[in-house]
Amino acid sequence: MQFKKLANAILITTSIIALSACTHTKKNMDDDASMRGNNMTSHSETSGAGGRSTYDDNVNRSKGTISKNTYYFDFDKSEIHSNDLPAIYAQADYLMGHPAAKIILEGHTDPRGSREYNVGLGERRANSIAEVLKDRGVNPTQIRVLSYGAERLASNGRTEQEYQLDRRSVVVYIQG
Repeated sequence: MQFKKLANAILITTSIIALSACTHTKKNMDDDASMRGNNMTSHSETSGAGGRSTYDDNVNRSKGTISKNTYYFDFDKSEIHSNDLPAIYAQADYLMGHPAAKIILEGHTDPRGSREYNVGLGERRANSIAEVLKDRGVNPTQIRVLSYGAERLASNGRTEQEYQLDRRSVVVYIQG
């Protein structure tokens, strides 16, 4: 019994250390981008849950061109709905016109499934939006992908309508 308690304590401690090692601050993101310069790469950066970001409402809604920041997905899918593409294209246009702007694409899932599966699915959802942005010409250094899986639910309910609110990817501007 004593061994189980010790093993659980070690597991919890290492999990906390691992999560804290995965966090990125705005300064770290700026340093990473300046070290790479304007070199275009074919991938976005991915971080574990826990990174901090600040939402700049003025950047995100300037002149009313971008009014949609949350994109919803079907159950167990990461394909973007075609009716969301115009809003994502508007995000791309804004980012290309503002090279100093940076975003975090947060991927979320409903609570069904294992933690590992949900983190992966949330990442795939955020990456699907990142790919559209990059295909439209956005510099990959402006994009960071972060999956929360089912850690930050939009709804605590257990109906299909409430689960739908959890299956999303959110665009968060961290620098403008």
